[in-house]
Amino acid sequence: MDKVAIVAHFDPNDSVETNILDLLVCLSTTFDRTVLVTTSKIEPDLVEGFPNLTVITRPNFGYDFYSYRVGLTFALENWQIGSALLVNSSFAILSRDTFCNALRRMLELIDSHDVVGATESLQFSWHIQSYLMLLGPCILEQAWFRAFLGSIEPTSSKFDTIARFELGLSVGLKRNNAKVTTLLRPDLVKLGSVDDYWVHDSEEKHVAAQSSVSNVHSLPQKFNPVHHLAGLIARQLGYVKFEVLRDNPHKVDLSFVDELCEPSRLSEMQEMVGRSRLNYNRGTDNLSALKSDSGPIPSFKLARWRRTNAGGVGVAVVLHLYYAEMIPDIYRFLKNIVLPFDLHVTTPFEGDATEIFSIFSKLAQSVSIYCSENRGRDIGPFVSIYRSGVLDRYDAVLKMHSKKSTYSTNGSFWRDRLYQSVAGDSLTALRSVDLIKSGKVGVVGPHRYYLTNDRFWGANRETMRRLLSEMAALDSGEDLKLGFFAGSMFWFAPRALEPLKDVPEASLPFEQENGQQDGTLAHAIERVFCPIARSRGFTASSVILGGKDIQGFSSVENDVPVL
Repeated sequence: MDKVAIVAHFDPNDSVETNILDLLVCLSTTFDRTVLVTTSKIEPDLVEGFPNLTVITRPNFGYDFYSYRVGLTFALENWQIGSALLVNSSFAILSRDTFCNALRRMLELIDSHDVVGATESLQFSWHIQSYLMLLGPCILEQAWFRAFLGSIEPTSSKFDTIARFELGLSVGLKRNNAKVTTLLRPDLVKLGSVDDYWVHDSEEKHVAAQSSVSNVHSLPQKFNPVHHLAGLIARQLGYVKFEVLRDNPHKVDLSFVDELCEPSRLSEMQEMVGRSRLNYNRGTDNLSALKSDSGPIPSFKLARWRRTNAGGVGVAVVLHLYYAEMIPDIYRFLKNIVLPFDLHVTTPFEGDATEIFSIFSKLAQSVSIYCSENRGRDIGPFVSIYRSGVLDRYDAVLKMHSKKSTYSTNGSFWRDRLYQSVAGDSLTALRSVDLIKSGKVGVVGPHRYYLTNDRFWGANRETMRRLLSEMAALDSGEDLKLGFFAGSMFWFAPRALEPLKDVPEASLPFEQENGQQDGTLAHAIERVFCPIARSRGFTASSVILGGKDIQGFSSVENDVPVL
């Protein structure tokens, strides 16, 4: 039976730091196999010195627990496992010898326990901390644990992951009467100073989960040993959490670092901490969080189901999904696209990824999810992925979104009319694609919602003028005409919108979401799609007009239920 270590690795700079190499060295001396599940690109020569190492690369969705699911599932399917260590990349090893001794101690204790953790915490509620936890064969074989493992999925926040999976696993251990111990655990006799709350236990080997819970309830509910007892943990177990070195939220004395860290590695560790500070801050929930990209255009991270060959699929759909409850309605309309198509979904909610993949993978040739900042409504994320070039390979693309217009009772009615106009039946979709593929039409939208009346300028005229000038789509002094498909749902040829890539990024400062109904950059860009296409020699049309430019027909009486 193999002793297997599952390493969840994440690095904001897409690299492998020294702490991971230290960790792999220690694991190679104490475990039979190691599975490194990483969201970074790892060069083969970097890990070639570890013959029993398996590297799995995955998208950066789901935090550490999803990496644990991927790695442990792989291990259970391929090997006979006697014990499995869950360990992540959140700490720096100060002494490899001390850390290796801690790993050996965990392996000794697992013979008489179901789970051995390094530490247990009182933050939020009692739990075994998941950054370093050893699971024995009894746990790995139980049906409740296999069900728990299968339930791990991406969530929309770090707190949700902690609550559902880190705390949830400890709840499962308690409910199933697991025998749990930790290398460091409470001693209720010593309650003088914070350094006395926890002691290194070398004698007691049988600590039921329930008894641990009752013990720690006597301690402060915000007590977190990896913070408050960082020095003790460093001396006894050989490591310190990066969060302590980076933020030191409880202002503990860090002099132990210079004392314990091997001199030859001290400068390397200090450099790692410096890089870490550039990428993290503390969120409003007081948890350490990755800094969001502060660039003008919303940033995104990508997860993909399948990848179609270039030229193999000529049609795509770009869907901005803010309201996941609308997936069934959207699915119903997308079924009317009878041509093979790829689906690109933008969303601010990582937790919706599982449902998106599960449902739309039955329909599309491939599904790509771009988890984006919540800026610019549907327009901001669309501009971001369009400028990345990912849509250039397609002949025709449908842009749509889960519009609700919650500020109006007519929002649902208008949304359904928009969906009907672009994909209400297979004939509408096919005709739209054929018009785009003709090479003459750049945009095909809902005829009745093409607006030209001056009352629809809103507070967007000057921003439109600036954008079109920067894209060389409007000559100096040229009269600026209004004409746009309200609701921003339409078919388009990617090459017809090429000038969008020419605008300097600094000129696209998408505002933070605050319920704005007009005057934002997104509202201005909604109004420039058709002028951009015309500047490239394309027409903006509708299925009804069969390719003729809609600007040549009277639309002054057109109106919308909501704008």
